Amino acid sequence: MGRTSPWWWLFAAIGVAVYLAVMFPGMTNGRQRIWVSCGPALCFVAAATYSTTYDTPLTGLLPLYCGAFLGIALGAVGHRKAMRAFMTWRAENPGKPDDEGPDVPWMLQMAFTLPVFLGGAIWYVSAY
Repeated sequence: MGRTSPWWWLFAAIGVAVYLAVMFPGMTNGRQRIWVSCGPALCFVAAATYSTTYDTPLTGLLPLYCGAFLGIALGAVGHRKAMRAFMTWRAENPGKPDDEGPDVPWMLQMAFTLPVFLGGAIWYVSAY
């Protein structure tokens, strides 16, 4: 399967579904859920703009899109309670720096999963 295969549309949809399924339970209010749900749409607009500007097939960028959202989602897996505690604190303390809030253990996990998935996607796109 090449990087411009139409299968990447399915993989992109699955990646976004996994991202939303993992991230939504960690959000404590509607505003946070809207913010999280805008991520895939904004990234898709950025990918489409890049594709149009540089005359690159959009399906050729979908592996990067999948890698980014799966990396973020798997970086947050298992940390729902900690994420909710942080998001509750954040909603109650607008304007305060994030480092004053509760610990964010998922950031360490995300610091490893996101580069692995995105790095794998970058390798795949450049190799195929």
